[in-house]
Amino acid sequence: MKTRFAIALLALAMLCASSLAQENTAEDWYKKGRDLAKNGSYEEAVFAYNRAIELEPNNATFYTAIVPNLNMLALTTNNQSKRNESLEAIDKALEIDPKNPVAWEQKGSMLSQIQRYNESLEAYDKAIENIDSYSQDAHSQTEFLSYTWTSKSISLWQLMRYNESLEAVDKAVQIDPAGNYDAWVFKGELLVSLGRYNESLQAFEGAAATETASSQPKISPLPWAAEGYVLMQMGRYEEADRIYQKIIDLNFTGEGADRSLAEAWRGRGNALAKLGKYNESLQAFDTAIELNAENAPYAWTGKSDALKDTGRYDEAIKAYDLALELYPEYADAGIARAQNGRGDALTRQGKSDEALAAYEAAVKASDEAISAFNNATPIDRAVSFTFDPYPLDGEFWHNRAFALHSIGRNAEAEESSAKATEMGYRPKMVTAVAGSGPIVTEKMEMMPEAEETGPRR
Repeated sequence: MKTRFAIALLALAMLCASSLAQENTAEDWYKKGRDLAKNGSYEEAVFAYNRAIELEPNNATFYTAIVPNLNMLALTTNNQSKRNESLEAIDKALEIDPKNPVAWEQKGSMLSQIQRYNESLEAYDKAIENIDSYSQDAHSQTEFLSYTWTSKSISLWQLMRYNESLEAVDKAVQIDPAGNYDAWVFKGELLVSLGRYNESLQAFEGAAATETASSQPKISPLPWAAEGYVLMQMGRYEEADRIYQKIIDLNFTGEGADRSLAEAWRGRGNALAKLGKYNESLQAFDTAIELNAENAPYAWTGKSDALKDTGRYDEAIKAYDLALELYPEYADAGIARAQNGRGDALTRQGKSDEALAAYEAAVKASDEAISAFNNATPIDRAVSFTFDPYPLDGEFWHNRAFALHSIGRNAEAEESSAKATEMGYRPKMVTAVAGSGPIVTEKMEMMPEAEETGPRR
């Protein structure tokens, strides 16, 4: 009896295993991989795709499906072997299906990552030429084609072929104007880097109108923030202030909300300071700092500038010191701005030796910011605030000359003053509001608020 029962259990187990094996076809494993990838379970997704490949090794779709997951694992774990596996999967897909547009796009992306931009362009062109072989639905094909043109635009930009880059990204937004958020944003950033501000504003409006921006609270304020930055560069401060208020009025919550709101309040602070509304500006900076106290050096610098420009020099110096404690090492442009303002405030207090130390620190940080900008790739210059240069203007060299002259270093003062003159700076007689009341000076005019040089996001 026991023997028969054991045989029955074994048969049942074999039947279940057979049934499970029939369910887990290559297509089943492929679908499991897709579901796991959507949930961010990349390692498990790779396992599932590999099972699909084992069962059906001549299906190019399985190889292209595994690539993004291997790339994510390579990125998150800094594992070069995963990147190598990704390249092997792409090559295998193209061996099976030489006209596979997804594999060609992936190859282009990998070549771009290792700075082989000319080869990446050839791969992107192959993807575009073979778009009719795309096996997904028509809407997905449109998205894919637009995305490929965006990627091609990035490679062209890295090669400094700017006109062609803009033509490519224009093609991307024409193909999928409502869906390709990245293309609109990239176009806006490229136009900003070329100084074509009015056109960049239109691009950021296009980004704000996409389905992605409309449906994702985390993303929706970003193109508006970019618009605010551009309007500030154009001197359109009232419009910039309205844009930042628009972001604040969204009242969005969730992960990252405080940081986005802090950036909007900081933008308001800069705009209000430019409009001479210093009390409101200080309140805006305080709100920005409160929302993101651990990462607010740019807000502290903006607040410092506003305090300095209203003659509250002691408070300004303390705020500059706080900003300098918070700046990361690579934020040379922000450090240069803070040291510049700190030097001006110290000069106004007659502390010329300390002021000169601050000015020298500003020169050092500015040189490093310009060097980082010059050595950065074109795309990094276009989209990353860490590569913003901070060239010191004629006013800086004039103010430095004033501090040098006040302690009798006249030869150095003359050199600094000459540099200011070479840069077209002309001092004027103005009335400056100090802490003890109005003062008139012919030697050092009231310094305007520093330009916004913080993160664009």
